[in-house]
Amino acid sequence: MNKIIVTLALCLSLVLTGCQGAGGASSRNVDPALTKSNSAKFFSKSAWQSCAIGAGLGGIGCMLAGGKTGVCLASAAVGCGVLMGANYYLDSKRAEYADAETRLDVYIQDIQRNTYEVQAVTETAKAVLDKNLATLKVLNNQIKKDTLNKKQAQTDLAQIDANIAYLTDKLQSMKKVENDWISISSQEQQSGVRVSKLDQQINQLHKQIAVLENQITLVTKQRSAVKVS
Repeated sequence: MNKIIVTLALCLSLVLTGCQGAGGASSRNVDPALTKSNSAKFFSKSAWQSCAIGAGLGGIGCMLAGGKTGVCLASAAVGCGVLMGANYYLDSKRAEYADAETRLDVYIQDIQRNTYEVQAVTETAKAVLDKNLATLKVLNNQIKKDTLNKKQAQTDLAQIDANIAYLTDKLQSMKKVENDWISISSQEQQSGVRVSKLDQQINQLHKQIAVLENQITLVTKQRSAVKVS
């Protein structure tokens, strides 16, 4: 009975979390190459909300239909991955895969997918941010030569600022995913599971996230040097 109550509570918490305000950075003024690319949905608040609501309702429906606790917990997790949170994800995988080695293989598949998603966002971001760097260089030269068109410059800078905010928001979501994987690895290790292979994948994820962070930092630094009143 206690397991049923816990499962229902977990599923309900997913629904409530998914129904909360989207938050995050606005997509206003953001370069369409970022918002309309295939990678735009990765690590987005809207994708998480849809997943959370669907997972929560699916889990509740399963329980009300008389399903087994472990099966319902696992079925609610399908498609969301670690985005549902480390503890929920861990509980669902333990319920679905009692064998530690099999569970570890599933973890590795999921984190590799996350790493691919980060890479996809990074590749799209690089093209946009390289263009932004070129724009900032032009604006700097125009300021030095006193040939700046202020109205156009303000428009350009507004988009650059929006791009930085949009990508910074995604970066924070990526870091949360990384921290969730670290938490999962730690909890499994405490249970006696050998997690060296998982830790290697976490390191790869970290490196890929760092690439995007460095790109954002570079553009942010160049942007702060351009002053248009």
